[in-house]
Amino acid sequence: MLRIDAPLETDRLLLRPFRHDDVDALHDLRTRADVLRYLYWPPATIAQTRHVVEQRLNMNTLSRENDSLVLAVEQRATGRMIGEVDLRWLSVEHRQGEVGAILHPEAQGRGLATEAVSALLDLAFDRLGLHRVTAQTNAHNAASIRALHRLGMRREAHLRQCVHFAGAWHDELLFAILAEEWASRAPAGG
Repeated sequence: MLRIDAPLETDRLLLRPFRHDDVDALHDLRTRADVLRYLYWPPATIAQTRHVVEQRLNMNTLSRENDSLVLAVEQRATGRMIGEVDLRWLSVEHRQGEVGAILHPEAQGRGLATEAVSALLDLAFDRLGLHRVTAQTNAHNAASIRALHRLGMRREAHLRQCVHFAGAWHDELLFAILAEEWASRAPAGG
């Protein structure tokens, strides 16, 4: 079991459990066209965002298969919530998980996604004892693809037209890294 009550600290970020006052920041993310273009949900209403935050308040523990740990990403210097990261425990038997990240466009391009996901990979391998962690991204999301490569993840599959959303088919890329690869990598940096 893995439970996060106190924030995880990186050089520039706090990865912390969600709070009630995260509604406005999360709503901004969930209504921006430049964020939603690579995600498969329509812009959220404020009521929907409140519901998501309510769900996230209790998503700080991984105790069984299919549990998800979802943490708010906060800039340490400003205290601003700039996104969210998640770690899902896919298989207990096969010791596998999946990571993901969504960052505000104003926070992109400075290695913050790499820094945040690196902290999740440390949790996955060092504290949860996973063997393999995957990540999936839209095949056109160049920034996400670069971040996954910086983390040492390798592309394992190109899933053609695997998602249908808003009247169009989308391709996804599947990336993965093994515990032994994570342990032997050069630090990704921030």
